[in-house]
Amino acid sequence: MTVTQRPRVGAIGLDASHLDSIRPLCGELRPADSLGEYCQLYSWTETDILVARDFDSWENDPSPVKINPDVNLLAFGDLYVMWPDTYFVRHDHATEHFASTSENTERELTVTGSCPDSYRDLANELVRELPTRQSPPTVIETSRGSRKALVSTTSKRPVALHIDLPSQKEGPDRKSVQAVALLLPNVSNLAAWFRAFLSGVHERNPHQVPHAPPRLSDPSDWYTPDERELAAQISETNAEITALRDKHDRLEELLAAKTTEADAGIRRALWADGDDLTAATMKILSGLGFRVRDMDAELEKGEPKREDLRLTLPERPKWNAIVEVKGYSGGTRTNDARQIREHRDRYMQEEGRQPDLTLWLANTHRNSDPSGRPLPDGNVKDTAEAVGIVHAQVHDLLRQWLFVQAGIHDVAIVVQSLVDAEPGLWTPPTPPGHA
Repeated sequence: MTVTQRPRVGAIGLDASHLDSIRPLCGELRPADSLGEYCQLYSWTETDILVARDFDSWENDPSPVKINPDVNLLAFGDLYVMWPDTYFVRHDHATEHFASTSENTERELTVTGSCPDSYRDLANELVRELPTRQSPPTVIETSRGSRKALVSTTSKRPVALHIDLPSQKEGPDRKSVQAVALLLPNVSNLAAWFRAFLSGVHERNPHQVPHAPPRLSDPSDWYTPDERELAAQISETNAEITALRDKHDRLEELLAAKTTEADAGIRRALWADGDDLTAATMKILSGLGFRVRDMDAELEKGEPKREDLRLTLPERPKWNAIVEVKGYSGGTRTNDARQIREHRDRYMQEEGRQPDLTLWLANTHRNSDPSGRPLPDGNVKDTAEAVGIVHAQVHDLLRQWLFVQAGIHDVAIVVQSLVDAEPGLWTPPTPPGHA
């Protein structure tokens, strides 16, 4: 089950400094440039708080996004907010609730008697700061009835407003909530307002904000010994996590480089054809301990073509094998058995005896995932048996090589399985623990 960090905070239109200032107070911070973008990425049912700057829910869209009324809202700057619940403007006409800012020429401000104590110090600071700005503050209009002005103008028009949103009924897997909206002018101390806002939401809806925010702007200055010890352990753990992430990223980069190297090297046998396939196969066979001769490299001008490879074993000087390597986009073409038999006949003419093994290495279905390639059908088995050839698949041989290189399989067992193979289809030996 996913572990949810709360509060889950949508952040619309905030710059980097705003985001950095509130990030420590968020369980999960989700920045977005617009409300439409946020709603494409996240659900209202998994959003506890929305923080927005210069917020216009219309966004030049004839079908504006409306904010779910059980999401707590802190908006500052110019704003136009819509909620989906309605009120009657006439007895026969209902429309959605809204809040919006408008121009104002009054500059003298006061903290209202209805301002909650939790916001009073911040409101007093706002009253001192706003008149020093070049333009008078905007004022807020809303259709909501349950509201408290924090700061107002001379004619009692609200500049900062607290709204109690309607209580939402309890639904499936959701607790009942009564969200709030805090609407402010542009503020210079967003983190302080957000901290006070979180405290209020925590008291009302502790499942949305499970822990009250710290009351101190820099708690570490006032830590008790126990807090200091725990903070040190957290810092040490974070350093270890960072180091592990850095190590993980370095290993990922190394793995990606090795993957590219393997795809261009030994693993190209899985998809290659022609000379590329023959070269990759030579590396696999050499890695299993065979001495490999490239017969095409030994051809004199005008001399007829022989098989692709010849194999010998250092510990068995009289043992010889001829190998023909074929790549197929589909299954094995059985008529290639005639060419392989001709190569064996030529070998008998030149050497005076049959090779100990005639190996038909086929890279079948080479454009598909090797883990899902079909097995050779009965026609391939019958043809190989009739001609006295051992048919093996390149990807099976590569897997054996990989097992040997990893120390999972004994190379002697793999080699012996090829030496002892009877005409027909080669069955690769199964390493211990891979039955």
